Amino acid sequence: MDFAVQTHVGMKRRVNEDHTSIFTKENGRILLAIVADGMGGHKGGDTASRMAVEGMMREFGKTDPGSLATHEGRAAWLTGATETLNRELYEYSRQNEECRGMGTTLEAAIVARGEVTVCHLGDSRTYLIRRDGATQLTKDHSLVNILLENGEITEEEAVQHPKRNVIMKALGTDAEAEPDIIPVELGHGTALLLCSDGLSNKLSGDEIADTVLADGTAGERADLLIASANERGGEDNISVILIDNEVREGDGR
Repeated sequence: MDFAVQTHVGMKRRVNEDHTSIFTKENGRILLAIVADGMGGHKGGDTASRMAVEGMMREFGKTDPGSLATHEGRAAWLTGATETLNRELYEYSRQNEECRGMGTTLEAAIVARGEVTVCHLGDSRTYLIRRDGATQLTKDHSLVNILLENGEITEEEAVQHPKRNVIMKALGTDAEAEPDIIPVELGHGTALLLCSDGLSNKLSGDEIADTVLADGTAGERADLLIASANERGGEDNISVILIDNEVREGDGR
């Protein structure tokens, strides 16, 4: 597998409140990818996303690789790690006035032996990409998505809705956090993309798939995704993790 981790402040902001990273175990046979998009102002957002990534790294580092061999084991680990980090962020926010109300989205994916378990909180996203296009695996935990699902607004209205940035679930904003846990097969000829909304607000799933299926290394294609979002305004920070299991050689089935 080829993978890349990229983040960019965008074209309008001075501070990058996104944090993202990949960690591995067993010489790369087990991989943890994380994208965290902070909220709560420059100080709070940056602190929340940084604490989420650093905390995940800490918990991952002390975990027995054998416990991550199955989806059930990965799901239990991701749920437990999320609970631990949520308490840490929530208490930090309460004890530090400058970070009061801080929080962060969380996309975390453990890849092991061709299987993936995704942990999702907020409106960052994870896509599975095949030769026939991109499938959004996660559901945005946002007010606009609730309105959209209930038929109260159209997809066109959702794009310009004045409350499109209101998040209903995040890490650290409440005493408890309940992430979505999603099992995925990452077979030969597929790719996994984790991203913050700085990318998904600018590019459609089809446009993301077209770029991931283009020529170049994973790093070059991740750069192209970020460049495309910036070309369309780049009002937000943009983060991308691309994990490519030879998607351009796949048959899409």
